[in-house]
Amino acid sequence: MALRSFYVAVFIIFGINNQLYASHDWYGKVFVDYQSTSNDINGNKTDVNNNASRFGIKGSFLLSDNSKLKLVYQAEYQFDPVDGKARGDDGTLKQRNTFVGIQTDLGMLFAGTHDSAFKKSQLKIDLFNDLAPDIKNILHGENRLEDFIGYTTPKYMGKISATFNSIKNPSSSDKKYRSYSVNFSGNLFQAAIGVDDSMKGYDASRLAILIPLDKSKLGLLNQKTKNLASGMTKNGHVISFSRRIGPKGTFKIQRASSSMKIDSGKHTTIGYDYQLRKSSKIFTFYSQLESSNKRKAKDIFSIGIEHKF
Repeated sequence: MALRSFYVAVFIIFGINNQLYASHDWYGKVFVDYQSTSNDINGNKTDVNNNASRFGIKGSFLLSDNSKLKLVYQAEYQFDPVDGKARGDDGTLKQRNTFVGIQTDLGMLFAGTHDSAFKKSQLKIDLFNDLAPDIKNILHGENRLEDFIGYTTPKYMGKISATFNSIKNPSSSDKKYRSYSVNFSGNLFQAAIGVDDSMKGYDASRLAILIPLDKSKLGLLNQKTKNLASGMTKNGHVISFSRRIGPKGTFKIQRASSSMKIDSGKHTTIGYDYQLRKSSKIFTFYSQLESSNKRKAKDIFSIGIEHKF
């Protein structure tokens, strides 16, 4: 069904009159690693993992030669070159950010399947996104949602913008999930404030700051999440640091801590990327996940490759 939907979307997109000043780009990446995991209870395990390998198309149509009104779109799907299927999803493809929208000088209005504004407000502080140390294993709020309507404002003074999301609640026709963010992008730093309102049973807020320092970047994230059923509030923190080493290397270290998903969870990771060429890199990392629950605690060593196309 996912594959059929993809081809239907592509057919519709290219079926529109080509005189509408269209532009589009195909893109994707293969992202796999060999992983060794050790746990005091379960022992050692090795495996080759897919890490959200994907492909997609995105583009826009200028609706007339004297108008700034654009139709924008994206269709993106995840595939698994390791096991030949997308885990947890029927068929071989898993839908990622896929939407259609209208863009003008007043901003962009879009609908479909998309990352929430709260998720996007982490500003790429997560240096190991889509890998085993991804902050989604520690923090709530890393949501990609269906039945999604979003609006992003234009940048005020070229630096400040806001995003608003409204998402259908599958358990109630009267209520909706909502997600908001305000983003600042300046020369000295980037910052974002994100808020989730009743999102999957949680209210949450986060503040993220990303600071460039010559050849380095320092990322700081603080989050508070309230479970609406229990009334319990928990805090979470992420600090990350990366530094370029020579023309092709990058050293990375990250620490995430919270009890939101894992009791007394602390995830410490150190890694290194080496750029083979502009579109390809090899990477390695060592990660230690600590928890008061011994079944959750583990050490992870990985070596892998990412190729973008």
